[in-house]
Amino acid sequence: METKRLVLGQKIKRYRLINDIRQEDMAEKMNISRATLINYEKGHTTINLDVLNRFKKHYPDFDLEENTNTKPKIIVDNSIDFKVLASLLNSKKTQIVVTAFIFTFIGISSSFLFKKYYEAEITLYPAKDATSQGLGQFQSLASNLGINTANKDQNFNIPDVVKSRLIATKAVNQNWKIENGEFINLVKLWNMDRAPWYNFSNTKNQDSIIYIEKAIKKFSTHIDVFEDKLTGLIKISSTFQDPLLAAAVANFISIQVEIYIQKENSAQSTREKLFISDRLSIVKIELEESELSLKDFKERNRGYQDSPELFMIYSQLFREVEAKKEVYLTLQQQLELARIEEVKQSPILHILDHAAPPVQKKSPNRKLFALIFGTMGILFSSLREIFRY
Repeated sequence: METKRLVLGQKIKRYRLINDIRQEDMAEKMNISRATLINYEKGHTTINLDVLNRFKKHYPDFDLEENTNTKPKIIVDNSIDFKVLASLLNSKKTQIVVTAFIFTFIGISSSFLFKKYYEAEITLYPAKDATSQGLGQFQSLASNLGINTANKDQNFNIPDVVKSRLIATKAVNQNWKIENGEFINLVKLWNMDRAPWYNFSNTKNQDSIIYIEKAIKKFSTHIDVFEDKLTGLIKISSTFQDPLLAAAVANFISIQVEIYIQKENSAQSTREKLFISDRLSIVKIELEESELSLKDFKERNRGYQDSPELFMIYSQLFREVEAKKEVYLTLQQQLELARIEEVKQSPILHILDHAAPPVQKKSPNRKLFALIFGTMGILFSSLREIFRY
């Protein structure tokens, strides 16, 4: 009965729209309210016999009895009738639920076909270098002399160092202890040292280089690094099928980054020490020459205080000596700091959390598989029932 009522309401609405009849005009001729007509068109209310007779009187070209037993249409006049759609899906809910369960089961089952991966993460942040605090009042003058007094660690982009080829090469050639107790490098672990069956050439050395290159490229896909610009925290994550290997690689990378920066800082400090030492020798000679010039001037012009011209020359020579003394003292300070910087072993990175072997796998995520496949099942079964309808 409800289906017949809905079909009749849709026929009236379609007739009204095709003939460009306003709801108000049709309702007035049928001697009903506009709200009642809307309920008729939506199938909410049964049309009584008097209304049908009035409709037939005013619109004789419309056959009210035609196809009243047909199914209501989901799409009417290029618009979706959501009530019909909801009614259809509700009537087929058992089939839809069963299909969704089947798809979910397939999704969960297929997740077992994928390899398990574990992710280990280490969190660290750069240590602040306190050496530059000793420069104080000499820093500006040292910069004018071409001496870098800034914190050296700031010259390194740690994420770039983490993803560098240098560290990847060391990691690939390193022997790692895996969960079964075996020690193995990544080339063998990934079975990259096996030549294809069709390769009959005797080029073991060349093949070894190719295997290592492939392993280096693959290694970079297993490493991720994130730097929080606001807090300065750096998170390094490594993802492998073996949980012990994942943790070991993450910790290995943090150590290698610190070694690399320490080595580069030491080399830079050595270069700066040599530069300052050479500059100090030159300034010492210039200071001695200036002091000698001032001494000679005073001996040759004992009454220079009484002559404005001679006193001006004396003042210039005196200021030159004082300026070179200041430069000389600054360079001495810088040389001592450079010597300290060259040999100091202060930490470059502070480790907030060491990487530990993960217990939970990162992928495959079976809950996500179940959600995706279950949703696909609902969509598939719903579309199937709509097309069948």
